Amino acid sequence: MSRHEPTTARPTRRSGAEVEAAAHGAALELLIEGGPAAVTMESVAERIGTSKPVLYRRWPDSAALVRSALLTSAQSLIAAPDTGTLRGDIRAVLTQWAASFHTPAARLYPVLIGVMAHDAEFARDFRGGVIAWRRDAMREIYRRAAARGEVDPEVEVDIVSELGQAVLWHRLLVTGDPVDEAFIDRVLDEVVMPLSTR
Repeated sequence: MSRHEPTTARPTRRSGAEVEAAAHGAALELLIEGGPAAVTMESVAERIGTSKPVLYRRWPDSAALVRSALLTSAQSLIAAPDTGTLRGDIRAVLTQWAASFHTPAARLYPVLIGVMAHDAEFARDFRGGVIAWRRDAMREIYRRAAARGEVDPEVEVDIVSELGQAVLWHRLLVTGDPVDEAFIDRVLDEVVMPLSTR
């Protein structure tokens, strides 16, 4: 080879974390575009420029990849708060959800609701992953509040903890009414906290 002949740069090998992040992103994009059926190992591999064996080393099938992508996305949007008070913790959760309504992730929310209504397997996986994670996180918030003496240990956590989130989701998916911090404070002080501490 001549010393003046150009050389071809070898492609940079991505780390495992980079591959996972790319695969998660591609899976969510495909889910938005065509639902669960659009998310195959082949379609994800093609979109991120890798091979199917690379994906299979991390996930046994496309359903597992979708579950992983959804849970990772949700966990990145909603951090676990520990403000020292029940109101502070719930407010942190609600404001994070409200903020996510203005991110690209919001495109996914109506798709999830529509798919779950017609795909029992997908609904089961989503509830067992993201929904179960959120319930556990809210139970932990109320467990800490009970330990501080803020609430009765017998409070119906799974009911009261869903109220604030349900109102936000109703506004996003049904009415389209705005969700701002003043509204979140009203929901907290007029609905969630009275039922949590009565």
